[in-house]
Amino acid sequence: MDKEEAMKILSAIRYPGYSKSLTDFKVVKSVEVENNVVEVLLNLGTADANKRKIIFDEIRARFGEKGVDVKISTVQEKGSKVEQKHYVQSAKKRIAILSAKGGVGKSTFSVSLTIALKLRGHRVGIFDADMHGPDIPRMLGVNERAGADKEKNKIIPNEKNGIFSMSLGYVVDPETPVIWKGAMITKAIVELLQFTDWPVMDYFVVDLPPGTGDAALTIKQNMDVDGAVIITTPNRLAVADALRTVSFFKQVGINVTGFVENMGYFICDKCGGKSYPFGKMDPKAIEDQLGVPSLGVVPFEPKVEEAADDGELLSITDTEFFSVMDSIAEKIEKELS
Repeated sequence: MDKEEAMKILSAIRYPGYSKSLTDFKVVKSVEVENNVVEVLLNLGTADANKRKIIFDEIRARFGEKGVDVKISTVQEKGSKVEQKHYVQSAKKRIAILSAKGGVGKSTFSVSLTIALKLRGHRVGIFDADMHGPDIPRMLGVNERAGADKEKNKIIPNEKNGIFSMSLGYVVDPETPVIWKGAMITKAIVELLQFTDWPVMDYFVVDLPPGTGDAALTIKQNMDVDGAVIITTPNRLAVADALRTVSFFKQVGINVTGFVENMGYFICDKCGGKSYPFGKMDPKAIEDQLGVPSLGVVPFEPKVEEAADDGELLSITDTEFFSVMDSIAEKIEKELS
């Protein structure tokens, strides 16, 4: 192995919680290769023992795969650190909602949780971090563009029925497809978090796009996340996908409050019986597999989907769906208190 190959290996290792690599952040100060031993000197800008361990373990594993011994030493240069921003400090608690893949009703859940928290007497807000499919405005029934305070150089979030919201859909034409690379997505999320004049809130819900890509990492890097909720459907494949999402949150140091089985059952209008379109799994079995608690099983109700499409979810809060959502909101309150 030569120095060039060693640097290539190091450049493929991400800094924990970020999409950039060790070399992108200039963490690697020097690399020396002699015989079958690589000596790596790191300039680590963190005292977090867990992050340091993740980095060391990853370096040892990558070089170990090549059959090469590695010696790691560190130096702390003054002023060198990976910057962590702390936007939306006006919220007492910030909750991220994430699913491993699309089609599991994550955005409907996010809006419904925000409504349930509001109905429990809280001041709430929601941020639509899905830049490619900003559906939150439609679900809230908000069609207006976001306002602006030119003196403060701030964007004014929309407010309807006591819920404050911000979405790319309030800034660009909702009918125009967003054809952006990762860097542009990151920039848009950061600017909407930074330049929105968020009011004081008890709970701030972030609807993340499916998967564990740039948007999720950007939220972690720019906002203190107090808890995360994983949305899945009750079938083995979806749960297996959800496991990767749980692993992502744990790796970047975000507490996973629990998971929700969405569209868990369907209630027959005529007989009142329950059917299980995605299969039936014991929540305890999913808890054991994911290693996080179940917050509830949410039913599939066609009227909920219709209300979400029409921006009228607040008109059907007397349904079993919202009864379950209230229970989930109560559990989240207790977990984050």
